Amino acid sequence: MTTATVEADNTLSTRYLDSSWSRQVRSLLYHTYRDDPMFQCILESDRKGYLQRIRACTRELSASYFTENMPIIGLLLGDRLTGVAFVASSEKAEEVTNRLLWRTRMMLSIGYSCTENYLEYQQSLRDTLPESRSYLLPLVGIHPEFRDLGYGRKLLSAVHDLCDLDQESSGSALSLSNKDLLPFFKGWGYQVTGEVEQGAYQQTLLFRPRPAGKN
Repeated sequence: MTTATVEADNTLSTRYLDSSWSRQVRSLLYHTYRDDPMFQCILESDRKGYLQRIRACTRELSASYFTENMPIIGLLLGDRLTGVAFVASSEKAEEVTNRLLWRTRMMLSIGYSCTENYLEYQQSLRDTLPESRSYLLPLVGIHPEFRDLGYGRKLLSAVHDLCDLDQESSGSALSLSNKDLLPFFKGWGYQVTGEVEQGAYQQTLLFRPRPAGKN
């Protein structure tokens, strides 16, 4: 993880987050994803209780990562969490979502149909991955107050540093709701591998091959 001075009294830094950051992580995910078209579709925003469902969904996703000790990278401005990225190997991500206990917790939290929507969406993402070992970035976001300031570059750089350490990995994958961001991600070496349709919404699937010869 690295740090860089961005203001006289604040330092922009990245670090691994443990469960003591759970509340801040859940809050950031809520503000980042509540207006995301794909999450609105998965969690059926046209029905009453959408905001409660997205709070419950981000709570369960965060809890699974902290419990399994899967990497969560945080971007901090001073002491404030401004961005977050969840990272999981393709094998681990599938293992967790296949567990009956995890599925039961999700169904009790967001309902059966929304859980099925989420599992279908995650499977669609995994289906685009190469057969070899790779990494999924299911949740990557900057708090709305701090967008368009270049913070995403620092967060993504820390994510790639982590994923590229694994010499057995073929690369990393994520999905994108806002196609206006495609040039940004292509600049980091991501390639479009497919599209996922969920209701009236479409998600672009991206894959970044691990740089050849990187140690």
